[in-house]
Amino acid sequence: MAPVTPITRTKGARVAGANPHPAGGASVARLLNIEADGLLKVEFDSGEFACVAWLEQGLFPAIELTLGDTLLVLRDAGNGQGVALGRIGRYVDPGQQARLAIRSTESLSLQCGESSIDLRADGKVMIRGDDVLVRAKGTKRIRAGTVSIN
Repeated sequence: MAPVTPITRTKGARVAGANPHPAGGASVARLLNIEADGLLKVEFDSGEFACVAWLEQGLFPAIELTLGDTLLVLRDAGNGQGVALGRIGRYVDPGQQARLAIRSTESLSLQCGESSIDLRADGKVMIRGDDVLVRAKGTKRIRAGTVSIN
C-alpha cells in the first residue's frame, strides 16, 4: 500500500482539484430521468445537472421513484459521483397495510430455520417443513389436475 501524504494548506487557500461540494454537502435536486444503467439524472436548484447513484436502504431497496420527485443528494463524495440519499416529502406512517405485494421476476423465497415457501415464475409452489399443518374453519378444498397422497 502506498504511503499517505498529508495535505497542508494555509488558511483561506484552496487545494488544487478540491471538490467545491465536499462530502456532507447535501443539496436538493429534481429527478429528471432514470438512466438505463440505473443512475438517476437530476437537476439541482442551481441549474446544474448530474447523474447520481441511489442509496439502497433496508429490506426493500426498490423504492418506486417518479420523474419530478424531489431528492436529497450528497454531491461528489470523493468517488466522482454523487448519491441520492432519499426522496423528500411528508412522512406517511406505514402502519398495517391492507394489502402487501412483493414482486419478483424469477422466484420468491420465505425462509425461517428449516421451513420455507418458494414461489417460482413457472407457477410451481414448494412448501417445506418438518411438520406442515393446514387449518381451515370452513371446508378444505384441494383442486388440481391430479392429487397424489403419499
